[in-house]
Amino acid sequence: MKILYISQYFPPEIGAGAVRARELSRRWADAGHRVTVLTGVPNYNYRAGADSDIGDGAARGDAAEMAAANAGADGGGVKVARTWLWSVGDRRRRSRFLSYSSFCASSALRGLAMGRPDVIFASSPPLTVGVAGWWLGIAKRRPFVLDARDLWPESLTDLGAARADSRLAKTLERVASLLYKSAARVVVTSDATKAALIRSGKVGADKLATVSNGVETDMFAPGGAAASDERRALGMEDAFTVSFIGTIGMAHDMDAVLDAAARLGDRESAAFAKFVFVGEGPAKAGAMDAAKRMNLTNVEFMPAIRRERVPRLIAASDVCIISLKKASVNAEIIPVRLLEFMACGKPIVAAASGETARLIAESGAGEAVPHGDGAALARAIRALMDDPTRRGRMGESGRRFVLERYTRERTAADCLALLEDCVRGAAKGRG
Repeated sequence: MKILYISQYFPPEIGAGAVRARELSRRWADAGHRVTVLTGVPNYNYRAGADSDIGDGAARGDAAEMAAANAGADGGGVKVARTWLWSVGDRRRRSRFLSYSSFCASSALRGLAMGRPDVIFASSPPLTVGVAGWWLGIAKRRPFVLDARDLWPESLTDLGAARADSRLAKTLERVASLLYKSAARVVVTSDATKAALIRSGKVGADKLATVSNGVETDMFAPGGAAASDERRALGMEDAFTVSFIGTIGMAHDMDAVLDAAARLGDRESAAFAKFVFVGEGPAKAGAMDAAKRMNLTNVEFMPAIRRERVPRLIAASDVCIISLKKASVNAEIIPVRLLEFMACGKPIVAAASGETARLIAESGAGEAVPHGDGAALARAIRALMDDPTRRGRMGESGRRFVLERYTRERTAADCLALLEDCVRGAAKGRG
């Protein structure tokens, strides 16, 4: 089977979408399928995780970089075809719009010049990737599958980034409806998201499929000497360390985490904890300013790090934390980082509800507290400080749960079966 996987992000970029594209496509190639990933020149969060830098505006070094990137496979049997896009030099809406729309146009044109696949798998966000997949599906007369990892415009309106009656929200609503209608199948990452789409009437149950996020359990595993080395390198040896690792974005409630840090910030107390924030995102600058205003001396902000280092940092932590704002879209998701924390055998404290809270309770991997409740976060962390045996049990339970249900091999196989079903259905239709 020939699969065209369209994703605006692909390693060396370091976000969840880039990793999902690499890990799924590699496993499909390992299963004997011919997989091509159509993606953009690295730009969005590449600079945060790599030694080199790509500047603002139109991506620099296009000719040389794209020639090298297009020369062959990614090392895992996957052909990677990179196309031009406007580099995201800042977090302003205009810059993101130019990036999204330029990749949509260039990938649609580049895809026309490529061979005909058996199926097209377009992974959103951004939603414009789905537009490119829809267009190429028509042009190539092949089934198009929409991988809807976020819902639009709900991801903006529920978090207050756009009004439901705004022109942007209405435009996104129309585009999403077109894609839902045109796709052979719509893939979502949780059963809660699937149920929400069915209730909305936007997608029929027969068209929807759940393919959850997964984790590479050989890479994300309980640490040993590497964790001790990481603690020494970061000066964490003597402090109980709470880590927030990942995007610091509009979906996350940083005020609650900083409130918890303030309650556990007395260095002369047995309840002292050090909070380490690792990552980038639009809410990071505001969180850093707030920590400074609060005179928090037990808080450290680190830049995004290479993915290979993330498991070591998780393993070096005593507790890992997740804090989500109260919103319907947040209640429906299972954060990738949650699965990575569990795979590394670390206890989790989360200010969350919905799927995140359910998964933590079902797995026994930690404790969930109400949204926005810094005091409850602090109490849960404090209780774990005094009970290393309980921390160990939570870590073991989380690791076992992920091995049973959320390995990357399992999610790749589930998605591949869906694609094969689409190809068989399309062949019958043409016959």
